[in-house]
Amino acid sequence: MSVNKSNWIKKCRSPWLLLLTMFITLLPLQAIAAQAEATVSKNVVAVNQVFRLSISVDTAINPDSIDFSVLSPNFAYGQPNASSSTSFINGALSRNTTWTLSLAAKKVGAATIPAFKIGSSQTTPITITVLKGSQTNNSATDQANVRVTAEIDKNILYVGESINYRVKILIGEQLSQASLSAPSGDGLAVSQVGQDAQHNIVQNGRRYLVITRNYQLTAEKAGKIIIQSSKFNGSAVRGANGFNSGITVPVNEDARNITINIKPKPTAYKGLWLPTSDLQLQQTWQPQVSNLNDVTTKVGEPITRTITLRIKDVAQSNMPNVNLTYPDTVRIYNEKPEYRTENGYSVMTLKQVIIPRQTGKVTLPPLTINWWNTTTEKQQRSKIKGLTLNVIADPTANNQFSSPATITPPAATIHSAKTITAAGIWPWTTLIFALLWLITLVLLIKKRQQTVIATTVTATQTTDITSMLEAAINANEPIKVQTYYQQWRQQQYSTLTTQPQLLQQLDNEVQAMMATHYSPLDSAWNNQTLLALLIQVKQLTATKKAPMTLSSLDPQ
Repeated sequence: MSVNKSNWIKKCRSPWLLLLTMFITLLPLQAIAAQAEATVSKNVVAVNQVFRLSISVDTAINPDSIDFSVLSPNFAYGQPNASSSTSFINGALSRNTTWTLSLAAKKVGAATIPAFKIGSSQTTPITITVLKGSQTNNSATDQANVRVTAEIDKNILYVGESINYRVKILIGEQLSQASLSAPSGDGLAVSQVGQDAQHNIVQNGRRYLVITRNYQLTAEKAGKIIIQSSKFNGSAVRGANGFNSGITVPVNEDARNITINIKPKPTAYKGLWLPTSDLQLQQTWQPQVSNLNDVTTKVGEPITRTITLRIKDVAQSNMPNVNLTYPDTVRIYNEKPEYRTENGYSVMTLKQVIIPRQTGKVTLPPLTINWWNTTTEKQQRSKIKGLTLNVIADPTANNQFSSPATITPPAATIHSAKTITAAGIWPWTTLIFALLWLITLVLLIKKRQQTVIATTVTATQTTDITSMLEAAINANEPIKVQTYYQQWRQQQYSTLTTQPQLLQQLDNEVQAMMATHYSPLDSAWNNQTLLALLIQVKQLTATKKAPMTLSSLDPQ
């Protein structure tokens, strides 16, 4: 049907007739223009390379009219972005609906984007050529988004020696998931060291997030071993922009494989096999000593020996056990060894509390460790010296159950009585005796006053050491408890010797505390028993004290 719009407009005077005429005129034209079309930004791509698919139709339609799940067999795709527009140009009304989404081919070969049916229209299928990453010009850019590198300290080592395997991941795009597998190899023990470290760098004007992870590889057998590289797996979000949420595509990158040469243990080596480039053996004593050949201490006074062993490139599981044989004249309490990793070194710290039990000369043993220097390829020996103690008696320790010796007054001297016949001497004799009595009385008063002052000072010192002992018990600090207890025990000598059973309970409880704290088994010590015993001693001390007055000084 041919319609001359100009003639109709001129002839039609009614606006309603004009609108009806325009509707009749546009309806067939709109039906003819309702065509669907599909286009892509690239038709030759690499696997997992993102490109854009656009589908448009010249009509207004529901955005959910297209089912994009038909892309799943050959493509990964993101969330579609739909937009609609309406225009009225030169009296012609037009509408348009467009869908845009990101695609990525899953495998090499020819992949077809199927036809999409939209209402009565249908798009034309599109064939995409998918190549390997190295065959496309854009592969270098895609590969540069995520890079994985690996390096080791050295590639020649001995059986039992360890090396550091360091992996770096450079990430230059948005990742939704990421994982890194550990390296592996026949005859290698692998363990991660520490936590991952992160920092940012800029290369060729592009910013990267760098993640560094360290592994310790320990050789368990000789020969050539290939370190199978760490593998990075993740999901990258690509093609995202202000109108498109992008697409998640898999990213798989591997570091290079590395070959190492493992040497066997030398046949001439003697002792525990310990290969390393550096071994450091040190010790400290508490209290500090300046001369290891002559240290004076008392029975029951604790000495702390701290041994520190630092070995480079050795796994903690291969650290040697420190076994020292001490004489029976001392009691030994071993703390559990503490291990840590520090700048490529495995560090072991061992504390021992040594308490002399008898007087005399006591020799504490030295420690010698044989090891193989992998740098010089020679056997070496590291040694720390022992300590010679001159143990003297502790009065409270040696006489804890003995009573003070009974003091027998000297036998009275018997003088024969003489008859005084001369009365003239008697007044002078009486005067001399009176003067001597007055002098004796004055001296006795001064002595008692000095005794009161000394007793006050001693009581103050006893209170101080008792407070420190109780604080150490409440804080569960066995070394301080042992030290303060010996001092407190000496101050309480006069009270404790009258209560041998209470003293024995105190000694046993302190020994139980030390044994529990340094036991290899996890057990708790109840400090309430020891505190209760101290309260009993306080009560005994308070009972023995009596107020001192000058009336007690009156001669009888």
